[in-house]
Amino acid sequence: MKFKLSDMSAVLKFQKLPIDRLNFVKREVASEAYRRLGKRSPVLTGRYRAGFNVSINGIDYTAPNPAPSEYIKYRKEYYKFDESKGQKAFEGVTLQVTDEIFISNSLPYAIAIENGHSRKAPEGVFRTVIPEIKEDIKRFAGIAANKDGGLK
Repeated sequence: MKFKLSDMSAVLKFQKLPIDRLNFVKREVASEAYRRLGKRSPVLTGRYRAGFNVSINGIDYTAPNPAPSEYIKYRKEYYKFDESKGQKAFEGVTLQVTDEIFISNSLPYAIAIENGHSRKAPEGVFRTVIPEIKEDIKRFAGIAANKDGGLK
């Protein structure tokens, strides 16, 4: 699923901000979206949740290997969720207004989960997070517009 920050009217509020404040908004919104996706993900072995990637100007198609068979058989969690992975995607990067941020999951069953084929996530995962992302954009843009701009 592709979600572009540039598609939303709230972006206009921060497009004229200095680049460091623009980076703050994009980084925080994407990191919060990544964290929420992980928290809402159904978990058997944790592979789906660990399969989320954050990338800039292109989709990251990497996916974790299947868990060892004993974890699959007994439905035990093998992969732990790394909340910092969302922030790490932005280390050493200066974002531009035109940069696209992608949050993807390339596991073959990701579409089935999104279409409600999981009892643990019957409403999907991305679909439940996107409305909250729109509110996050407004919130972080408001912080960036303040005197310190979220930069302490």
